Amino acid sequence: MVRFKNRYLLFEIVYADTPLGWTSIPASTSLALTNATQSGEADQSPFGDTGRNNCRLPPLANKDLVFALKDSIAENFGDYGAGLTQRPLTLKYFSPHTNVGILRISREEMHIVWGALTFISQLKGRPCIVKVIHTSGTIKKCQLTTIKYDRDRIMFLRNQAQLLKDSQAYTQLGLAYKESADEVNSLEI
Repeated sequence: MVRFKNRYLLFEIVYADTPLGWTSIPASTSLALTNATQSGEADQSPFGDTGRNNCRLPPLANKDLVFALKDSIAENFGDYGAGLTQRPLTLKYFSPHTNVGILRISREEMHIVWGALTFISQLKGRPCIVKVIHTSGTIKKCQLTTIKYDRDRIMFLRNQAQLLKDSQAYTQLGLAYKESADEVNSLEI
């Protein structure tokens, strides 16, 4: 008996109109963010979609992402790609705090789905890019990578909030990390 081999893609969605722009927040860097009040924009936070003054991202449901992915496959790979990826694409996890997700696909479809992910240029009318961060054969390795990636990003933001003396954002980011780690740990193995 041959078992069905899956691949798991860990990806991140980066929106263009967040205060940090196209830049993804590096895990360990000394990027200096300017205080929003100094630049005259008191209504936006320098922390993107996880800050105190939320950037009002439209809620992104799992089905929105899967539909955008299937549209990208059909547009970029035609009927051949759409036919090859007829098996269900499963979005195992998506974090609204960090815009990071895990997608389960078959081994044969991996390169087409990976290419289609990188060709997505907007979600719900907002310009974005999708970066594939990690690929794995087991969900456990993808979980560990997701937890490490989320932890590094959220801890970076917490340190910036602490430097800017924004205690409310600091507390919210601590809760966001705990929720993110709990969600990832609850995935079935």
